[in-house]
Amino acid sequence: MEGRYFYIAVLRAGGKEENRWLFFENIEIQKLFCAEEADTFPPFTEKDLAETEKAMGWKLPASYLALLNIKNGGRIDEAYEESWLSVIYGISSNGKGLADWYDNWINEWQYPNIGIPFGETQSAGHDLYFMDYRAVDENGEPRIVLIDNEMNNAVTVVAKNLEEFLTKIYHHEEVGE
Repeated sequence: MEGRYFYIAVLRAGGKEENRWLFFENIEIQKLFCAEEADTFPPFTEKDLAETEKAMGWKLPASYLALLNIKNGGRIDEAYEESWLSVIYGISSNGKGLADWYDNWINEWQYPNIGIPFGETQSAGHDLYFMDYRAVDENGEPRIVLIDNEMNNAVTVVAKNLEEFLTKIYHHEEVGE
């Protein structure tokens, strides 16, 4: 639905609902992803979310939760290949989800622990998109950076937050590589 806002209310520990604002006004999230069901995860549960956040030691920002409630990760459609983004990780309790990849990138590949690696590039792990919690916007949303593991983990800021990042990709704008 072009131009539609998405709203999310997330239940946190203790059953307290946190109301969140609206996201993705100018993009159709589904169009960013490949259509094949094999390239995505099924919807996640509150238990999956809690376990993922606990395993990583980071709370997922509202925009990422809104994204995953629309499409729980998957391969990016070839129409957007110039963005360099190839996969956005989803939440899964069956392996190869966000928490599993987090452990791999931080502990095995020795990426800096500055936030959450959420997006794989066409380099197959030699650089990744991160939600960088060292800098957050006025709503607490982390900025998006590209980290180049082959260049001593050089950091390039690509967007002020996830919504700006995905909007740039959707509109085929430069994301700062």
